[in-house]
Amino acid sequence: MNINNLEKLKKWIQQSGKVVITSHRHPDGDAIGSMLGLYHFLRVTGANIHLIVPDDYPSFLKWLPGSDDVMIYEKHASTADKYIAGADLIFALDFNDFSRTEQMEKKLKKAKARKVMVDHHPEPDKEAFDLIYSWPEFSSTAEIIYTLCRSLESINTFNKSAATALYAGIVTDTGAFSYSVNRPELFETVARLIHLGIDAEKISRNIYDTYSESRLRLLGYSLSNRMKVFHEYATAYIYLTRKDMEYFNYQDGDTEGLVNYGLSIKGINFSVLMKENQGVVRLSMRSKESFSVNQFARNHFDGGGHEKAAGANSYLSLSDTIKKFESLLPQYKEQLTSIKEE
Repeated sequence: MNINNLEKLKKWIQQSGKVVITSHRHPDGDAIGSMLGLYHFLRVTGANIHLIVPDDYPSFLKWLPGSDDVMIYEKHASTADKYIAGADLIFALDFNDFSRTEQMEKKLKKAKARKVMVDHHPEPDKEAFDLIYSWPEFSSTAEIIYTLCRSLESINTFNKSAATALYAGIVTDTGAFSYSVNRPELFETVARLIHLGIDAEKISRNIYDTYSESRLRLLGYSLSNRMKVFHEYATAYIYLTRKDMEYFNYQDGDTEGLVNYGLSIKGINFSVLMKENQGVVRLSMRSKESFSVNQFARNHFDGGGHEKAAGANSYLSLSDTIKKFESLLPQYKEQLTSIKEE
């Protein structure tokens, strides 16, 4: 960590009366947790802080302290544009390229504010930001935010609300501590958050034990009717049509974690979830060991992410996306089937 950058960041925070904190389209637990964690950390500086996300986020995150202050850009675009244009400092959290904000991209790029990126995805757009904290080895952006806040604590006091939000970000982006958890520093961070008085058990219940009946039925339907397994390629995928999601009254976040079920099958090393939306098929990808879904998404679809967790878009129909995906598997057969768990 570069202390000069930390001093610069501290100075920028102290000089900024208007701050915008934002994240990527389809914000997940890490995105919202990171934003709210930083928000609570910065609030007592007296700055006018606005939290803006491109579109809505899952209901199981809306209990987090400060979530009522999150503005949904697609519902309040004109107001959000004013905040972005008038900001002195913009924090871009959990993404490393403004294209990830889609409809907000042009406004964010045009803004005269200093722009700070905090993220754990590889290959950031270094030209788009004035200050970059890019640490792909971290479990989550929430963990990075905690690390930065501890280093900047001389300008503020870290509090329970911030700790609650960051713990939620960490627990969701690690799949409840099932991946990206091999750094001992992560558990040191978690221990410090618990020392601040958070209720880790309650946070997990609020995230994982609040399923609607329709969400649970969608899960069952997805596994029994929409999952295809290719043992010869160590691959499984699940697909959902728009009609499927409408039938089960789909809400944002209802498929959170669904892609991981494929990896729970013995011998499966590559799992994909394909969801049909208006004009685009959204793909979520997960893998084990050395197979890079980041490269797979970049090479064959409009996407990218981490080595073992990535997302992508296909502008083909759902049926053609499935055909394309299946046609790609033979060239990866040796790589996928050679992965052996220890």
